Amino acid sequence: MQLSFHRTQSMGREEEEINPLLLKHSHNHDSVEKGSESDVLGSGSVEKTCWTSQSQPMNRRPFHYPSMSNLGNICEDQSIEVSATVSRHRYYSKLTDPSLDTLKIPDHVVPSYFFSPFLFRKLVGKQSSIITIFSVWNTMMGTSLLSMPWAVQQAGFVLALVIMLTMCGICLYTALRIIRMPALVGNATGELLEFSDIARHFLGRWGEWFSLFFSLLTLLGSAVVYWVLMTNFSFHSVVYLHMICTSFSDSTKNSTLCSSNSNDDLFYKIWNVDLTVPFFLLIIIFPVVNLKSPTFFTKFNALGTLAVMYLIVFTIMKSTEWGMNFDVYNSASPSFVPLYMPSFPALSGVLSLAFFIHNCILSLCRNQKNPENNVRDISIAFMLVCITYLFIGVLLYVTFPLKKFCIADNILNNFGSSDLMAFLTRLFLFFQVFTLFPLILYLLRIQAMHFLFGCIYPGLKQIVCLNSVLLIICILFAIYFPRIGTIIRFSGSFSGLAYVFVLPCITYLKAQKDRRSLTITSVVCHVFLVLLGFANFVAQFFVDV
Repeated sequence: MQLSFHRTQSMGREEEEINPLLLKHSHNHDSVEKGSESDVLGSGSVEKTCWTSQSQPMNRRPFHYPSMSNLGNICEDQSIEVSATVSRHRYYSKLTDPSLDTLKIPDHVVPSYFFSPFLFRKLVGKQSSIITIFSVWNTMMGTSLLSMPWAVQQAGFVLALVIMLTMCGICLYTALRIIRMPALVGNATGELLEFSDIARHFLGRWGEWFSLFFSLLTLLGSAVVYWVLMTNFSFHSVVYLHMICTSFSDSTKNSTLCSSNSNDDLFYKIWNVDLTVPFFLLIIIFPVVNLKSPTFFTKFNALGTLAVMYLIVFTIMKSTEWGMNFDVYNSASPSFVPLYMPSFPALSGVLSLAFFIHNCILSLCRNQKNPENNVRDISIAFMLVCITYLFIGVLLYVTFPLKKFCIADNILNNFGSSDLMAFLTRLFLFFQVFTLFPLILYLLRIQAMHFLFGCIYPGLKQIVCLNSVLLIICILFAIYFPRIGTIIRFSGSFSGLAYVFVLPCITYLKAQKDRRSLTITSVVCHVFLVLLGFANFVAQFFVDV
């Protein structure tokens, strides 16, 4: 039979529900004792369909398939005979087409605990196209929305439109390359494959480590931005409530700000956005991020959609209140709008993260009812994302009533704490980010722990140590460098260099080379995209904003 490899997923319970081949140690004949991972892992995917007719071959697991404990440890059989048989057939499997049964291991040779005593149904995706489209849209809509007016200002009006459409097209193309990758490794359905598996298949072990490193870096960058935003949102929200309780109204009420004003009140010394608030936030967050499984927070995903919808309403209301402030001729006018700016790489850096979904696109499309519609659905989702960014970024930019350089990298910072609509927007976004932050740290944790210890929960001590380091990094950024625009553009351009530009292109070129279909045109085009990704990252060091 075809030897196969299945990568441990982060949600063990969900894996057991969707893949009945993953049986627990408590079942008889299911546990396999610890051994060497290199003796047992092969390549490919786990077969999920079992035979339903007695005339067909018997039901059994893939020969070398490891049992998975509740902690995610891989356990293996120490039997010398079984180990030798596995190694021998791993070697034989490379001598023939894996789709053929020529060198399939005979049933009488397979150990008894690899046979399944019951039948399974073939799993069929139940996710419609509309669900896929909005899942991708909701996943991509994040903190970049708040920085979009500032990023548009960095590029200028016309150049911003060109860059936004170009980056959308490039990111869409590389995302579609990833969607089609499973078919190039002999798995047309794409089941049970992640992009790191594909990178390992084509590029070897270094490709998997490369993708893992940049995945962790992307999650860390997101965590830092989320912490800075939570600090900002909680500060202004509490200030608003303080004003209501004390019947205090500052001079910035219902006005747009170009800079922040300090306050010597004792309240502001205790509740200081640059010093004390990040530590107050730590008291609430730290116990939550150390939970073994933060599945409770996954139930609040709808808050993301509500927050984006309210931000759109907020944009419409404020733009209507301000009116059009758009002048391309008089550079001395407060409403002057430059058509292009030399700091345009700031926008391309932000967009690298704004259109970033490449490390989870296969997971989002895995349960698609009609996989043949994936290309169409992903394209529609990217167009919706681009329209949303254009709507919020450009509309707030052209209607902003002060000089355009006053636009903050977090557009909500241009509104006083006493602005009711800004308060409601911050409140919506705070709860959205508060529920997402533990999930971000959880994803980072399981990848790091599995790489370091071979299991996703080695113990509370290790988890607390890792989370302490991560939260210290977040707090330091919130205190000393709370500039989310700069954080987003550097994090986006660096992570995008790997996942948006380099890995999809070079894995595709390697796949073409293996299939002997590589052409000069393909090499030139994809090498150009790789160089464009490098240029996008390097250019961030020459932007002074």
